[in-house]
Amino acid sequence: MSSRQSLSRTEETSPRGRKRMRAQAAIMLALLLIGSIWPAAEQACANEQLPPSGEAEKGAGIDRPGPRTGPPAAIDGFREARFGMTEEEVRAAIRGDFPAAASSLASTVNPSEKTTVLSLAVTDLLPHTGKAHISYIFGYRSKKLIQVNVLWLSDRTAAADEAIVGTANSLRDYFASENFPAGSAVANRQLAASTILVFRGSDDQKRTVLLVISGVAAAGRADTKKEARPPPLALELSYIEDAVHPDVYRIAKGQF
Repeated sequence: MSSRQSLSRTEETSPRGRKRMRAQAAIMLALLLIGSIWPAAEQACANEQLPPSGEAEKGAGIDRPGPRTGPPAAIDGFREARFGMTEEEVRAAIRGDFPAAASSLASTVNPSEKTTVLSLAVTDLLPHTGKAHISYIFGYRSKKLIQVNVLWLSDRTAAADEAIVGTANSLRDYFASENFPAGSAVANRQLAASTILVFRGSDDQKRTVLLVISGVAAAGRADTKKEARPPPLALELSYIEDAVHPDVYRIAKGQF
């Protein structure tokens, strides 16, 4: 996961910087006000090291959820597409999940990781959420499904921004209700000036679900020049089989 650079001291004190910070604060507040917040776990979010557990919540009046009942959380893919499936099996799963959109399925190869990616766009994956871009990623060596990404991207309007934040809240609450192992889930953590970890959880098999919102809301973009516009709000949901040791191409040590 790539990190965003923090605002400089000059930007923080300028009218434009203050407006952007207010927009980011509004997004964070919206995420904090709806649903429960779990104390942070001492673990990394991809390449981002999260603060130690409890640091941000001291004095915030946030209670740890009580013991959960029911089956443990299991992250095994997205809908009918399961980790370990071949490309043909995933194509069949996509035809079952999204029959109207399956004909637009595209295949590419990641130029650096050498993974195969199947992608398509689906409208209203959740009600009234607009277009979602779904990517199914197959391992470099295994040629089996190792990750699924779902991306919602705002069209830079206030209504679209509200839909992005609403979707983030709904998905966070959905995952927070799952029975993840103790200490394996974290929610609503600021990773950078324009990036919030909405939810991260790992199951007993160390498979991971990751939900991240990034970019700047309409209120923070209103006074920026068109050629220097910050990125719009984006919400990305990832299901990852092995976040620590992904099956991607790496140049062997000593080869160069």
